[in-house]
Amino acid sequence: MTSISSLEETNLTRRLALGAMSIGFGQSAFVVLVPLVMARLGLTTFDLGLAVAAGTFAFLIGAPLWGSAGGRIGHGRMIRLLGLAMLVAQALLVIQLLAGPTAYGIAVAGLIVSRLLYGFAAAGVTPTAQGWLAGSVDACRRQAAFGLLSAGLNFGRLAGSVAGAAAAITAQLTVALFALAPLLLWLAPKGTAPQADAKVGSPKLSPFDRRILPFLLIGACMAAGFGQVQIMLGPLLQWKLGLDAAQATAMTGAALALVAVTMIAVQTLVLPRLRWSERNGILAGTGLVVGGMAGLTVASNYSVGALALMATGFGTALATPAYTAWLARRVDNHEQGAAAGWLSSAHIVGQTAGALMGGFAFQLAPELPLLGCAGLAFAAAAIAAMLDRRGGMQR
Repeated sequence: MTSISSLEETNLTRRLALGAMSIGFGQSAFVVLVPLVMARLGLTTFDLGLAVAAGTFAFLIGAPLWGSAGGRIGHGRMIRLLGLAMLVAQALLVIQLLAGPTAYGIAVAGLIVSRLLYGFAAAGVTPTAQGWLAGSVDACRRQAAFGLLSAGLNFGRLAGSVAGAAAAITAQLTVALFALAPLLLWLAPKGTAPQADAKVGSPKLSPFDRRILPFLLIGACMAAGFGQVQIMLGPLLQWKLGLDAAQATAMTGAALALVAVTMIAVQTLVLPRLRWSERNGILAGTGLVVGGMAGLTVASNYSVGALALMATGFGTALATPAYTAWLARRVDNHEQGAAAGWLSSAHIVGQTAGALMGGFAFQLAPELPLLGCAGLAFAAAAIAAMLDRRGGMQR
């Protein structure tokens, strides 16, 4: 592990968090710009779905690949190269938007190439940053460091939504911010030389390695649980409060923004002051998620539902840095990036599965996604409770 001062740790964490904002900003801003993209390129919702699926698939593959490569070529250099690739991908999309409608095949192919390149490059940012922090920050401060990194992602998502709302006034500004957001990655420090023990021929870390598999399962459970609620929150509000589509859309946006603000506050103000173990962080976080789902199930008005969602966000903000930091304890220094990459892939799998499960469960019973989220949080807590301090299952 590289030895650096506490001040240098803080500076590194803050600059990486600022860089991570570009990922969250790009995610939310693209969602907001979907109607504009469809109108300018003459595409259908199926075409957009195909492009997003391509980007997600590229992200799933790229996360562990880039994570393990960061130590070989240098973390700072890797993050800058990824930022450059993301900038090229955004430029391709902006060029398409400026050109306007073209032949259908060209429009679809261009959008898919842009999303593939962006997803593949963006997949490496968080794993590289986490691997860098794991190898630089003292173990007792990793939860706070990973929390601040997550806060950067969440703040980026919130800023992307705000910038998207500004598109009603000036779409050009929103598109420009969307295209230039990857430049934030160049705020990362230059970093140190490549790790001597991260050679090209070093053994590859398997997702089925018993040191990391429990944490991948915890991450997938948490992502799938929240994914169910996130995708079905609008229909749930319509069902519980008798809202029309426009009212449900506005309230869903406000609720998710409130959750994001709660998570940012917890990760920047609460986590640095906590001095508990990773296991306790997971158990406390999952307990709050279960409580939030119980509150949302019985909520009869928007205020109670908002408090329940805030509790869910609070719990997620506690649990995620905890199991990320625990995972970092379990692997060698040259494996940190690969482990973080596999965790990112587990989150993507969980989010995708959660969206599918949530839609199916809502058709069976409107409140079933809430029970599913609580059940998955309980499963994550059970896995954490069964782990010994070395990360293996207790016998």
